[in-house]
Amino acid sequence: MKKRYVIISIVLAVSLYCLMPSHATINTELQPYIDSVDQVQKGMTLWQLIKTGGFIMVVLGGMSIAAIASIIFNFMTLQKTKLAPDDFTEDIMQKLSGKKHKIAEELCRSQNNIISKIVLAGLSKKIKGAVVAREAAETCARKEVANLWQNISYLSDIAMVSPMIGLLGTVLGMIQAFNVIAFQTAVVKPMLLAGGVSKAMVTTAGGLIVAIPAMIFYSYFRGKVQEISNVVESHSSDILKMMEEV
Repeated sequence: MKKRYVIISIVLAVSLYCLMPSHATINTELQPYIDSVDQVQKGMTLWQLIKTGGFIMVVLGGMSIAAIASIIFNFMTLQKTKLAPDDFTEDIMQKLSGKKHKIAEELCRSQNNIISKIVLAGLSKKIKGAVVAREAAETCARKEVANLWQNISYLSDIAMVSPMIGLLGTVLGMIQAFNVIAFQTAVVKPMLLAGGVSKAMVTTAGGLIVAIPAMIFYSYFRGKVQEISNVVESHSSDILKMMEEV
């Protein structure tokens, strides 16, 4: 009896071993979906992750380029020494206090900053009266400050839109994954589901990667614009008083 049990056990063990799929068989069955089992174990490279996102990643790439360009532009332009220099303002005020309007106007034309534009707007309407000149200068100041806010608002737009585009890619990827599952055999359904979800989540990650730095730099530039706005308001107020006195 014992020998019979031993023989039956050996036969069952050999049969189970023969029925188990080999490593090569698994690779052959999964070849349409993955390059190799080693690739699955190592994970995907950055370029492969970007390619899996499809067209959505191209859109996010364009938005990231626009965000970088906006950041560089604002770093170059949002400087108080360029937009509202103190020494230039003092020089203009001295010219206006000395009733040297022509010299002040020529000096403003040679400079390209907010203060020079405000002074030129006021002097151009000076002949129509102090009230009109003040309104023209104030309108110019509001316009210039609004342009500064407009320039940094693009970063805010990118920070808000890019996560939604990434979420759109995720939804499309999930739809694609479930559609593939519906028409594939039951053997590979779990793997296809995992692959589809992985591809879909790449776009969400891409959207957040673009949005987070854009929002950080927008917050930084917002403080810079507020600082410049306060300086422009202070300088323009002093200049307008000086123009009304003369």
